[in-house]
Amino acid sequence: MDVIASIQEYINKILTNIQGMKVLVLDKETAGIVSMVYTQSEILQKEVFLFEKIENTKEKMLHMKGVYFIRPTQENIQSICDELKDPKFNKYHLFFTNTISKVSLDEIAKADEQDVVSEIQEYFGDFFAVNPDTFTLNLPGMLTKKSPRWQSDVGRVVDGLFSSLLALKKKPVIRYSSNSDATRYLAEKITERMNRDRDLFDFRRQGEPLLLILDRKDDPITPLLHQWTYQAMIHELLTINNNRVSLSKAPGIKDELKEVVLSLDHDIFYKENLYKNFGDLGASIKDLVDQYQDKMNTNQNIQTIDDMKKFIENFPNFQKFSTTVSKHVSLMDELNRLISLDNIMEVSEVQQELACNHDHNSIYNHVLEIVNDSKYTDRDKLVLVLLYSIRYEDGRVWELKEKLSSIGIPPKEIGLIDTLRGYAGASLREGDLLGTKNIFSFARSVVKRGLQGVSNIYTQHKPLLHDILDSILKNKLKETSYPYLSTTQSRERPQDVIIFMVGGITYEEALTVYTFNSLNTGVCRVVLGGTSILNREQFLDDLSSTQVSNPSSRR
Repeated sequence: MDVIASIQEYINKILTNIQGMKVLVLDKETAGIVSMVYTQSEILQKEVFLFEKIENTKEKMLHMKGVYFIRPTQENIQSICDELKDPKFNKYHLFFTNTISKVSLDEIAKADEQDVVSEIQEYFGDFFAVNPDTFTLNLPGMLTKKSPRWQSDVGRVVDGLFSSLLALKKKPVIRYSSNSDATRYLAEKITERMNRDRDLFDFRRQGEPLLLILDRKDDPITPLLHQWTYQAMIHELLTINNNRVSLSKAPGIKDELKEVVLSLDHDIFYKENLYKNFGDLGASIKDLVDQYQDKMNTNQNIQTIDDMKKFIENFPNFQKFSTTVSKHVSLMDELNRLISLDNIMEVSEVQQELACNHDHNSIYNHVLEIVNDSKYTDRDKLVLVLLYSIRYEDGRVWELKEKLSSIGIPPKEIGLIDTLRGYAGASLREGDLLGTKNIFSFARSVVKRGLQGVSNIYTQHKPLLHDILDSILKNKLKETSYPYLSTTQSRERPQDVIIFMVGGITYEEALTVYTFNSLNTGVCRVVLGGTSILNREQFLDDLSSTQVSNPSSRR
């Protein structure tokens, strides 16, 4: 189960099966989907003469084939039909990222009066592959069914999740979070689509896969925490958008480094250090710079024609290596600057204490110290109180709200504390987020911390997903908490699991899945997907746009 390989396979099949020079036509979403798994230069090597956006006016190139990889939206169908009245290419090869309706097929057939459409195929690449075991739909603002974005884009969520099942060639049983109307709704819609298009799911059976649909509200803590592994830190402090990171705000940054690309397939350093923590990253960067200096010294020692020949042969690789070094040194430099500027390490220590420990008086005093100290950012102060309000709903939240008000935090931002409780309060959550519902699990966590100590105080926290995966591995995921949608229930532990989270996932959860897969090779494989990939700012933006109903009501 590899989502990057699935999309690559589709694109490769499209471009290699169509011989001769061609123009690749994409829409806004498929341009991003393709760019995350292939570089432009790789695609150009497959006899692609030009890239075009479907919405752009195209020149006539009747000596070319038009290869379209697009979503089957009404807007795209209309664009194709309009173009077929005056074709720009000698042949049209149409590949849709999802199922296309009979009505749309009829529209295209009717428009194709000059008989230029060679083929119409469905290739299910309707999602953004981030890591081999992680994908997103790039749909922020989907925290609840009442979110404006949900109302307009829930069909896109169904399309994306449905497509991921077909790309991975899995026909799963479906479970969902019992305290969430949003996850049940999605489970029902996916089941409807699977029944309607059952012929597409005629795969060779290897056990019964599981699709588990979760709700972000069950773990509102994880997206609020500062992160300390490379990929997660970059997204938290700089934001990763379709593998691209902006460094434009970094002081003195060179023009060529104002936007950098992070690709697992084309950046070995990134791939090898994706999940390393901040402390280990320093050593990795030093090794990278040392290697670069060695290569520089070797290149400077050119004395013979043979040396010159070797230098010219190796120059493209050296240039690529030089770019990699510059990129990661710049990224680490900017991360260091931001961490130091905002005193993030001190804040993170208190965040971890809030997320993992149970000593109320000590925690309250630490939160109060940071709220009262002007060297910390207002955003960090607000987030600490948000975390406190989740950990201690009946604690001294009112006093902390008053304190935030007294230091000038706007009322709208302080209102997020009540919004968060209305969205993800204890009575609305499924699962044991704080480890307090089960006295045995509470005791185990305390003893474990006592025996092992804390090797890294900044990464003590484990997302709720960690416990869910552990329960799946032991075949003990509670049916009362995560019921099956259908009456036919699998009693065996699934070998393949697709977890999809409504409201968005985090890179900390991606790390949790990566670690789980590494430890359980050949036993159980997991792919994680979500409506979006959250960092703290995105989660707070989504929260602020949420209209919360009565806190006691189910969603």
